[in-house]
Amino acid sequence: MRTSISRLLQLTPLISALCLAGLPIAGANAADGRLADSAIDNILEGMESQSPINIRSDNTYFGRLSPLHFNLSSGTDLSVINNGSPSAESTIRANIDPGEGSLTVDGKTYSLAQFHFHEPSEHLENSKPAPMEMHLVFANADNLVVVGRLVNEGSFNNALGPIFSDLPETVTETKSIDNFNLNSLLPDRMETFRYTGSLTTPPFTEGVQWINFAQPMEMSATQIQAFETLFPEGNARPVQPLNGRIILTDLPGFVSSAPEPETYVMLLAGLGLILLVGNSKNKKHTANIGFMNPVNCGSAA
Repeated sequence: MRTSISRLLQLTPLISALCLAGLPIAGANAADGRLADSAIDNILEGMESQSPINIRSDNTYFGRLSPLHFNLSSGTDLSVINNGSPSAESTIRANIDPGEGSLTVDGKTYSLAQFHFHEPSEHLENSKPAPMEMHLVFANADNLVVVGRLVNEGSFNNALGPIFSDLPETVTETKSIDNFNLNSLLPDRMETFRYTGSLTTPPFTEGVQWINFAQPMEMSATQIQAFETLFPEGNARPVQPLNGRIILTDLPGFVSSAPEPETYVMLLAGLGLILLVGNSKNKKHTANIGFMNPVNCGSAA
């Protein structure tokens, strides 16, 4: 029997927690713990809010967004694992001990569980990928927030040096990193792109709040190559249709043109309807948009 989409949405926190903890999920292959293609097809049927997406100047609205309050340890221990290279559904992941990092936005606090990497980037900006992308995964009892940051080729990244100088090559290896400063993963500027999407690996759970930093980080060609060696075919999911979802940014100058006043009014009305009619057919996967807090959406400054 096929699992209904409404039931899957009810199970979103549980499924997401299983993914974060690396626990088995019903429908997974017993040999490697991965979901069978048939199970993935059933999950994806009817889902309309998938990630990643192409963030373009002509599909994004400018506005003042809710501030982000990070509370991250400046000297924590990391447990770095390889959860299945060269599989495209795998990555290099740094697990974080509980209590070592959190994000508060719109009065809700999420704990940092782990951060990991994709090559090339999963999100595009104006149809262009970056060499890599980093995801910091935050969670609470009700929801997931993924904070993304593109990685460009440039200078050597000293903060990530201890990780990328000795990446675990198999699932049996675990690398321990001492005294890692999590604040080094944040940019100097806090402008972001925000939208509601999904996990980018099975089971592609929706209702995930995405906050992508506009300012990329840099890693050297040697550091990027070390990751590419483990994932020669890459480990990035292709971009998914936007399906009418709203992307907001507080990055001045990114939005190519301002919406007309009546479009602005319709945008705010639409956001209100999403919140009030979260179970309607066209909006049923976009109820968790409070983190975007659209204020003064309109012309780019």
